[in-house]
Amino acid sequence: MLSFALSSAGFSVSGDPTPLITLNNGVKMPAVAAGTWQYNTSTATASVTQAIGVGFTHIDTAHDYCSDGSTGSCSGGSNQAGIGKALQAAGLARSDFFITTKVPGCGLQGISKLACAEDSAKAAQTNLDELGLPYVDLLLIHFPPVGGCGKENCKLIKQQWAALTTFYQANKTRAIGVSNFCPSCLECLAEDASAIVPAVNQFKYHIGMGTDPEGLLSYCKEHGIVAQAYSPLGDDSSELITGKFVTAAGKAHGKSGAQVSLRWIWQHGVAVTTKAAKKEYLQEDLDLFGWSLTDAEMAEADGATSPAGTPSFMCTS
Repeated sequence: MLSFALSSAGFSVSGDPTPLITLNNGVKMPAVAAGTWQYNTSTATASVTQAIGVGFTHIDTAHDYCSDGSTGSCSGGSNQAGIGKALQAAGLARSDFFITTKVPGCGLQGISKLACAEDSAKAAQTNLDELGLPYVDLLLIHFPPVGGCGKENCKLIKQQWAALTTFYQANKTRAIGVSNFCPSCLECLAEDASAIVPAVNQFKYHIGMGTDPEGLLSYCKEHGIVAQAYSPLGDDSSELITGKFVTAAGKAHGKSGAQVSLRWIWQHGVAVTTKAAKKEYLQEDLDLFGWSLTDAEMAEADGATSPAGTPSFMCTS
């Protein structure tokens, strides 16, 4: 079961402290992260510098966020070197910020199926080298193998999880988790009673998907896995930013439509990964605390069916 604690480590623009979520191994994770997907090295540096400046202490990146702003095998390396540059320039103590990164799933983006564990270990170390850090705070498997989590892929997932576990035991990450894992993938890991339970499952979650898509939130809550939302404003749609409902609810609270969409996620007990290029939007993304949507507003948002979405692009159940 996740719990919440307030800390002076991060502050929203309104002055309300950003909550810390206690993971299942006791590590505390800031509830809102600044994402860096599709940023190249230089824009990652600029974005992270700006995010730190407005109060973010949690930065989210990945091995396959390429230095040129694309996503894939990243022959030129990832954007993590740019993030490391921003962190170094900020002059913060290592304990003052929280870094989440990821290794691709088996079979894609430089992680072969034949040597998944070995390739994952190399990718995890490359992440540290690019960031210029001795450890990260959270290391995730970015997605399950192509085809979901059937019997054969389950073997691969277990091999990859063992590699991340070794990395964790070597104190190169403070916690390990997964991303885009549906219940069947999590059940695969749970087959081994001695396996570490993932600390976090990061997946798509926003208004329009219902309160518990595919039973994933319920599963995570039951098993002590923190749910974390990416694409919290949907994809290729402005409905959760300027749509009728979020605009009206935002006006009632003196907030933006985007803040209403993010607050809905938080009121369901889900951490949030955001992304914004402008300072004012980054400030808004932290201003989610010290106010609440009403029961009626929550109920209306709970019942929305648009924009549609599924938690994972790799599996459906």
